[in-house]
Amino acid sequence: MQIKFKLWIENDDGELIIGEGLLKLLLAIKETGSISKASKKLDMSYRTAWGKLKKVEDRLDCNLIEKKSGGESGGGTTLTHNGEKLLENYINLYDKTDNFVQKQFLDLLETTDLCE
Repeated sequence: MQIKFKLWIENDDGELIIGEGLLKLLLAIKETGSISKASKKLDMSYRTAWGKLKKVEDRLDCNLIEKKSGGESGGGTTLTHNGEKLLENYINLYDKTDNFVQKQFLDLLETTDLCE
């Protein structure tokens, strides 16, 4: 038996800031250096990926990505310092929460008979 959970962060208005979807998108952008390649990797349209990013940037009032125009190097997209920090903080929070939840669940299994 195992326990699963989902973790997301909302602003004070209840609007999504980051969850599993944006996490995957930011990681894919970091890996591929491109919103287009990241969206293809995630089987998501470019428009959907762009929309997710813009909504969160508007809600946070900061840029998460930096686009570079094409040319010889072909352009691309990188995470800004704010994008990197959001990603890092979410991953750290998720890991700490996962450790806590797993420990609590194991303690529950050791002390409680789930089916009496």
